[in-house]
Amino acid sequence: MSGAGSSAISVVGSHLHPNLSAAEKSAFIASLVLSIPRIGFGIVQDLWGAQDSSSISRRIVFLKHFSRVSSTLPLRQLRSLMQPTGSTISSLCEKEGLSHETISVDAGEFNPATLHFIGCGARTPGNVLLYFHGGGYIFPLTPGHFKFARAAAGKSNLVILEYTLAPELKYPGQLAQAAATLRYLLEQHDASEITVAGDSAGGNLTLAVLAHLRQPHPRIQPVFEGEQKQLRGALCISPRCANDCTALSYTLNAHKDIISSHAMELFTSRWEPVKEDVWATPLAGVGDFWANVHAKRVLIVAGTDEVYVDDIKQFGQVIGSKQQTNSKVELVICGGEIHVQAVFDHEAGNWDGAMLKVVLRWLQDLEGDGS
Repeated sequence: MSGAGSSAISVVGSHLHPNLSAAEKSAFIASLVLSIPRIGFGIVQDLWGAQDSSSISRRIVFLKHFSRVSSTLPLRQLRSLMQPTGSTISSLCEKEGLSHETISVDAGEFNPATLHFIGCGARTPGNVLLYFHGGGYIFPLTPGHFKFARAAAGKSNLVILEYTLAPELKYPGQLAQAAATLRYLLEQHDASEITVAGDSAGGNLTLAVLAHLRQPHPRIQPVFEGEQKQLRGALCISPRCANDCTALSYTLNAHKDIISSHAMELFTSRWEPVKEDVWATPLAGVGDFWANVHAKRVLIVAGTDEVYVDDIKQFGQVIGSKQQTNSKVELVICGGEIHVQAVFDHEAGNWDGAMLKVVLRWLQDLEGDGS
């Protein structure tokens, strides 16, 4: 396990919104126009004769082909279409009449962590859901992430970490920001009141936090300086458990999922993880590393039709095979569902989705646990 990593570019918030030159805008528009036939052909091909023609299925088909085309476009141009995480949160809170408090927390040698308290204050007592959004570590939070995080929080206080994106901040910078966030929250809350959750890259970050609690990253301050405590829970939705594309599911689900091998290469080339590090690659935890999880309950969910599923199954077997003295670890694989489908189903109002049902039921049970 290496402590190597890359330096950060000073950025406040998730990223600096790029201002494209006229030439860049023209090139981007041309690329998008040229992509329309490819996207359209793929959509028609998938929907022709499809057994499920529901609105959510049509939406997923569109997302799959759009994401595959977008992964071939320059990141700078793609980000010109996206607001920074903090801007999205602020506008949604204003639109929905929610209180919103922002706190900046020192993260050592890395960029400061930006915390967003949604519908609560930094000193509001009670249980807390700390959410890490997905996006391959290179894309900001979307309205879908925000809506899902609100639903996941339920009666708990919602805190969203606006981590700095790669390549402006590379591995292990996001973990440093997440650890700094936890240290801050522990000044106001007991560990037993805090649940960490995330989807995709955010699920990877959730597992990285658990790894850091087990064995601190050499460049990052420990969360617990003294007595080791357990968090209330940890929720990982389609977490990235490896940083390569060697699993068979990358081939078997290549035409089903919204994530592709090309997209993974884009993610990792910008983030630059040390693949041998357990804080980047949960499957790198060998021996009894995962035998002591610092969360009372852990849920890991994935879909059978996502490219990550084999890696997630393998990690589930690793963590599930260990003797958990004070933790309950669950792995649920949802048939016929894709990467982070719970988030897509929630945004579309499809309450019958298997992954969404599992996640919401687990969160409700956690809320009623009282532990």
